[in-house]
Amino acid sequence: MVLASNFKLDGIRWLAPAADTGSWYPGRFFDPLAVNEPYLTEAIEQIDEVVEEAREGGRIDPCQIFLVGFSQGACLALEYALRRPGHCGALVVFTGGIFGAPDETRTFPPHALAGLRVLLTGSDADEWISEASTRQTAQVLTDLGADVTLRIYHGRPHIVSEEELEEARGFIRSLV
Repeated sequence: MVLASNFKLDGIRWLAPAADTGSWYPGRFFDPLAVNEPYLTEAIEQIDEVVEEAREGGRIDPCQIFLVGFSQGACLALEYALRRPGHCGALVVFTGGIFGAPDETRTFPPHALAGLRVLLTGSDADEWISEASTRQTAQVLTDLGADVTLRIYHGRPHIVSEEELEEARGFIRSLV
């Protein structure tokens, strides 16, 4: 939970699940979905358990649940929102993309993400997730009804920068 501790926000509950082994799935996010199964589905189930626990038996409304992730965690936050629409109110996606090969067709219900607030960051110099993938992800989310704030950082390697953390703090504060 190193990422979560960097937010320095009191009184806010956010979830930034981390893989026990340091990796959630064996392939890359842009591989065919089958390459990352059954690991991907198992990871989504684990995140669902964390989200349900955070809801405290229904006391916490899904709109008050924020998922935060970097790289693999960011890709999983996106996948969770797509597979479990309405289970969280906001995503902070530090350098992530939607799973599947470029030629793989995925369909989602229209307006599946209506009302979901998303901060999506990326870089024009990230060796793991391209700027084009980040922009394509933003477009898919927007097409599904999400309210997306997209930030592309120039020259930033595959890290979460202090500037991104500050952007995320402001984004989260604006929602609570």
